[in-house]
This record gives sequence, C-alpha cells and structure tokens, in this order.
Amino acid sequence: MGLEKAVVRNLSRIEARRLGLALLVGCCLVILIYLVCMSETTVDDQAISTFKIGTNQEAEGKISQVKPEKEKKAEEQLNKSFSTDSHMSLEENSSEPKIPGDKTLFPKKETTQVIEMPKPQLTGSICDFSNFRTEFCDLTGDVRIYGKKKAASAAVVLVSPHRKAEEYMVLPYVRKHMGNIEKVAVRTATAAPACTVNRTVPAIVFALGGFTGNYYHDFTDVLLPLFLTAHEFHGEVQFLITGIRLWWLNKYRPIIDRLTRYEFVDLDNSDDVHCRPHALVDLRFHNDLTIDRARAPNGISMLDFTRFLREAYALPRERAVSLRAHPELRPRLLLVARNGTRRFTNVPEIVRAAEAVGFEVVIADANFVNVAAFAEVVNSCDVIMGVHGAGLTNLVFLPANAVAIQIAPCCDLEGMAEHTYGPPARESGLLYLQYNISVEESTLLELYSREHPVISDPQSIHHQGWFKMGKIYLKQQNVKLDVDRFRPVLIKAMDHLRQ
Repeated sequence: MGLEKAVVRNLSRIEARRLGLALLVGCCLVILIYLVCMSETTVDDQAISTFKIGTNQEAEGKISQVKPEKEKKAEEQLNKSFSTDSHMSLEENSSEPKIPGDKTLFPKKETTQVIEMPKPQLTGSICDFSNFRTEFCDLTGDVRIYGKKKAASAAVVLVSPHRKAEEYMVLPYVRKHMGNIEKVAVRTATAAPACTVNRTVPAIVFALGGFTGNYYHDFTDVLLPLFLTAHEFHGEVQFLITGIRLWWLNKYRPIIDRLTRYEFVDLDNSDDVHCRPHALVDLRFHNDLTIDRARAPNGISMLDFTRFLREAYALPRERAVSLRAHPELRPRLLLVARNGTRRFTNVPEIVRAAEAVGFEVVIADANFVNVAAFAEVVNSCDVIMGVHGAGLTNLVFLPANAVAIQIAPCCDLEGMAEHTYGPPARESGLLYLQYNISVEESTLLELYSREHPVISDPQSIHHQGWFKMGKIYLKQQNVKLDVDRFRPVLIKAMDHLRQ
C-alpha cells in the first residue's frame, strides 16, 4: 500500500512538470506570433494603404485611423499637393480602426498601390486676340525661335507634349491690319529643331515697318508699347526684330539701350534656332500714346513713361516752373512753328500776344532727326503749343505740371485732335488745353467758297475716307490765329503755373 502511494505521488509530480512545460511553450508561441504580427503592421511607423489617384477620380482603399504624428503631417502635405485647383481629389473611404493582424488592413493583390502623377494642367491659349488693334502671344517653357533663313517665315514654337495644338500667323506690330509687315508663325509642338543659340533671358519678338518713320507713330506704335512690354524685365530681355531699320534703332538708341542690355537679333537674316524660357510676340498696346494702369504690368503709367524718357535723355527738369514759389520768373512757351502744312501764318502776332501775358516765347520747328537735342529744348519749357501734328508728340519730354496747348484745325477735326493728344497729356501730369479754330482762322477760305462742302458740310468729306479728308484738311490748311479769341487760353495756361 505504501508502494502504491509513492508511485502515485511521483506520477503527479511528472504530470505537473509536463503541464507547466506545456504552458510555458504555449505562452512563448503566443508571444512570438504576436510580435511577428506587430512587426508587419508597424514597419517605419507607417500605415499601409491603397490609393488610386487620377484626374477627377476618388481615392479607393482603406487606411488605419491610428497614425503617428509624422504620418499625419505627410498626409496633410499630400492632400495639399493634390488640391482641387489641379482637379485632383484624395478621400478616405473608411475611418474604421484596424486591429493588429486583421487581414483587411493589407491591400489585395488586385488593388496594388498605384499612384498616377498628375499631368501639367493645360492653360489658356498662348495668344490673345481680344484687342481690336493688336495680337499678343505669351509663351513660357521650352520656346524656340527661328529666323527666316530657317523657315519660310519667322516662327516662335512652344515645345510641350502636354499642351493642345495651336498654330497662328501673328502680325508682330500693334496695327494688325498693316499690309507691309510679314507675319510670324506662332504654334505649339511636341518637337522642334535643336537649339543653336541658348539664353536664359526672355525674348520680345516685334516688327519695325508699318507707320514707323512718322514721329508720332514711332512713339505710339513702337516706343511706348515696347516700354510697356519690356519695362518689367529691367533690361534683362532681348529684342528679336523683323523688318530691321538700322537708322531707326540708332535714332532712338537712348531709349532702346535703357530697355535692354543685349544687342538685337535680326530675325530676317538669322538661320539660328534661338531657345528661351519665355518669349513675347508683338507688343502690349492699350491705346494711342496712353497706358491703362489697371492693365499694365506692375501698375506702371504714363508718368512712369515720361519719367523714363527724361532719364533716357538725361533731361534735368522734373517739374515746370511754379510762379507761386518764384513769381519773378517768366515761364517759357515753346511755339512749334511747322514749316510745312498746318503752319501758323501770323507767328509774330502770336508771339506778341504770348509775351503780353507774361511768357518768354521759344520758336522752333520740331526736329525729327536729332531727338535728343529737341527733347532738351522741350524740357526747358513750361508750355508747348502747336497745330495738330506730329510735333506735339514732344509733349512727352515736358516736365510734370507743364501745359500742352493743341490748336485743332477746321473742320470737324476737334474729336480727332482730342483723342490724339488729350489723354496722353493729361495722363502725363500736364494741363491739356485745346483751341478749336473757326472757319475764319483757316486758310481753306482762300481755296473754297463758304458754300463749298469742304466748308459748309465737312462730314460729307470725312465720309469719303481718311485719305480724302487728310488731303484737304491736313495738307491744304494753314492757320491764321485770332489772337484776341485765343488770349483766354494763354491766360489759363499762365494761371495754371501760378497755382
């Protein structure tokens, strides 16, 4: 009996040891499995997710709601990069928390992570045709410009595999209906000839020709639009020109040199492929000899243009004389005499009337050859006065707060005269005065009777077109100013300088 108890006692000890060992092994296995599972779900502290990203598509997949702080920041950045501005959306389809080891946390084979990077967003057209007078193209990226020796016509090409196809023939002059200027091909393409000249500065492509050579049109068609287009680059821009006129470029060299630090390129005689990151074709244009500040780059205005001209020609006077501060001075009045048509026939009488009001009179015909010399004369004066014509364009050299007086010829030319010089003068900080002559002050009465349509019905002549009108009213007409009738204008100019 004692033997049996001993055997049972030994067996119980063995079973307890086996049971303890089994429990120990089981616990180890459970811990090992747990660690393996945790290691698969916490690699680099990142939750595993599946995204399908594409234009106008929602993301698909499931993502753990429990994320480390750095993952949250990364996801916020990702969401910002795929904003609605680029037609991308990124949404979570499930916010249900996942338990470690849950198989739904892992992506299925058929939904393997796929990220399609967004294509560059297509912008608007490379050219703007909304202005009734001009065409303007703005190309940014891989831009290649060919001279005429490389192709049938000069061409500007934006190389891009993602843009829609565009191709235009653009007249690079601010009057797009000019027949004496060749057009430039402007287009997008997926490939183009290799660059032979590569520069990082932008290019402006424009044409000379058209009405250039006429002093007024030099400013309103080229020089002011060129300033409006190039000013924002502060000299870091190059001009690529068709219809080169070397004499014209030399004539306005002080202006050209202040707008660009680089020599121009003659596109008509170039066989290079000029590569640039940015190119503008044609010049910005708002209206004749004016700048619309609301539309201008950096909000520049006519005051900026006239200041720019004074700097280009080193003109000393910023403001006209102030008789309030210096009542002893005699303001200078520049009388643009005109030796051709629309000239004053009684200059001595006009001079005496101006001197009687208190002006010192300077008589000169506009010098359209030596611009710098005449600009100095204009800048030395406080008033410019003349019959409607190109000579009054020199008002851009006047100091601020000066006076511009335009004499409008007979008959029904008042509106044209106002449009030509009224807004430019006022926007340049000048007082603009216009005097419309009577029929009695026109030499047309020496050529036509009062009953002739030229005198009695001017609109019948205007309706026959510009050339017919110009032949009579601009080329056959001179002015004999009625100084008594005109004197109030002189007094008003003097009163302005006294303020």
